[in-house]
Amino acid sequence: MQMNDKPDVPEHSTDEPGITPNRELIQTGEKNASSGTWALPGLLLLAVLTLLYLAREMVLPVVAALILSLVFLPLVRGMKKILIPAPLGAGLVVLGLLAGLVGGIYNLADPASEWLDKAPQSLREIDSKLRTVTGSVHNVATATAQVQDITEKLTNGGETKKKPREVIVKEPTIAGAFFYSAKDFTVSIISTLVLLYFLLASGDLFLRKTIAVTPRFSDKKRAVDIAQQVEVAVSRYLFTVAFINVCLGGAVTLAMYLLGVPNPVLWGVMVCALNFIPYIGDIISFSVLTVVGLLTFDQLWQSLMVPGIFYLLTAIEGYLITPIIVSRRLSLNPVVIILSVLFWGWMWGVAGALLAVPILVAMKTVCDRVDSLNVVGEYLGE
Repeated sequence: MQMNDKPDVPEHSTDEPGITPNRELIQTGEKNASSGTWALPGLLLLAVLTLLYLAREMVLPVVAALILSLVFLPLVRGMKKILIPAPLGAGLVVLGLLAGLVGGIYNLADPASEWLDKAPQSLREIDSKLRTVTGSVHNVATATAQVQDITEKLTNGGETKKKPREVIVKEPTIAGAFFYSAKDFTVSIISTLVLLYFLLASGDLFLRKTIAVTPRFSDKKRAVDIAQQVEVAVSRYLFTVAFINVCLGGAVTLAMYLLGVPNPVLWGVMVCALNFIPYIGDIISFSVLTVVGLLTFDQLWQSLMVPGIFYLLTAIEGYLITPIIVSRRLSLNPVVIILSVLFWGWMWGVAGALLAVPILVAMKTVCDRVDSLNVVGEYLGE
């Protein structure tokens, strides 16, 4: 008689109800694991953006110096080829930038402050000139206020309620606000130029350090390729756009001079600087020049000539010249450009809006050359 040592255990099929909770537990664990893989990069990105916002006074000069170093490093290398050492070449570049900045501020500070001080009076003048257009609206508002007063008298038995006394706080002038912010601006400019000097004087030091610590030869080659392509893309973009903006500013200066607008150089420099901010800069320049036209001329058609000619010049530049020159070298998604300008403008103010497109150019160049980031690069392009 043979005895079976193993006890008879009933076999359970995988379709029995007792197995279902285990399947749900496994699926829940898989979902939690997949969500955890996205949660960590999301939290890291949020922490980095928070740091960039809170430490903007320190981070902004660093980013500006890095962008400018990509632009002027080829110039320093060219000076080195003609036996000018890198520290001396970096000093010449920084001194040239400082001289141009100081000269521009010295020549344009007086007319700019004069226009800013006259801003409240200028707005009243514009209001008086537009009375012919807004007169009917003003009459309707006055009639509505009179009807409201009569209604209050009838409701309160012929007595009007005494309104509380209003306390008017005198606000500082626009020029005064610029004066108080000049200190922070000066500190940021000095920090940027000092850091720019050391970045240019060191040359390719950081790239050589990166290559030295990279273990594999393929990674070394890729790091050199990415660094070179970022430098070429950013410097070529900024030089091209700067040349176009200077030409546009010169055309606006000439047009304002021929129209008889005071301080034409001021408006040309303003247009040149604001045109580095895509789309939004044109809107600001158009609005300012509309106000300038209304303050300069008595006739409405003459006033509208100022923004009209500016719009014509920017249309030629934006729809003809820039696409032909820039789009052949670099194509970016217009929606992404606007979002980048709005985002970095919110993070770092006007300086962030100016740096938005160069940052986007660098990101696009890196994403196109890193396989894991090709999807992001596809969205950044047209």
